[in-house]
Amino acid sequence: MWRVFSFGVVAAGTVLLITLLVFSRKPVVDAGEAGLFANDCCGTVKLADGKMLLNDQRTVSYIVARDADGPYILPHVDVGVVADQGLDVDGTRSVRRLRLDRLPTPSRITLHEGLTPYDFTRSTPSFRK
Repeated sequence: MWRVFSFGVVAAGTVLLITLLVFSRKPVVDAGEAGLFANDCCGTVKLADGKMLLNDQRTVSYIVARDADGPYILPHVDVGVVADQGLDVDGTRSVRRLRLDRLPTPSRITLHEGLTPYDFTRSTPSFRK
């Protein structure tokens, strides 16, 4: 009898946890960051609706947040620079913050690769709806 009861409690807890995880995802909020940003060595970064398109090839989801140093973009996987190749995505490294100069409508994104900062400047107006 206790086995059936224990199994029921565990199953109900699992269903509740999965339900909370599914419904706790926040909708994408427009923070005014949308636009196309470019860097001579690394290529382009297009931001729109919580998706970051790197060099028109790879899409990475992200969130916009703010800390004591200002606004930033936090991608769900690490985005970095590979010398002479451009932007790269690495799921095995810790995620780095891509710094925005301001919100809304930033004019620059800064990505630090070691001690080297790479600045991506806005090349088109924002994609506001």
